[in-house]
Amino acid sequence: MNAEIEEKKKYLLHWMYDFIEDDDEPAYLKKDVDECDEILTAFINTIDSSEQKSDFSWISTQVERLVKTLNMINEKHEKQLLETHQQEDFCALVSLVIQHAGHDYEDDLTEQWRDW
Repeated sequence: MNAEIEEKKKYLLHWMYDFIEDDDEPAYLKKDVDECDEILTAFINTIDSSEQKSDFSWISTQVERLVKTLNMINEKHEKQLLETHQQEDFCALVSLVIQHAGHDYEDDLTEQWRDW
């Protein structure tokens, strides 16, 4: 995994874990953030290792799957798993993955599928 992508993912997850520590009754738990980490890692590794990553439509399909999965998880947690700050970091992470795959796509590809 690219170091810049890894750092962005760690930063995103750090704030999600931090939320749990600062809240007496958090809407989600460490295991939920761990699940989010696993999903993001699988997405990143799939893109990184695929011979199809040069095909933007394939990349788009992978992003759609990721976003729809995170939509379901976020819904389970009263739409609090991906707060505004995490949303921005998540979108930046996806953009980095797309760029690292060799695409100069600068718009927010996640916007068309996300519920948050």
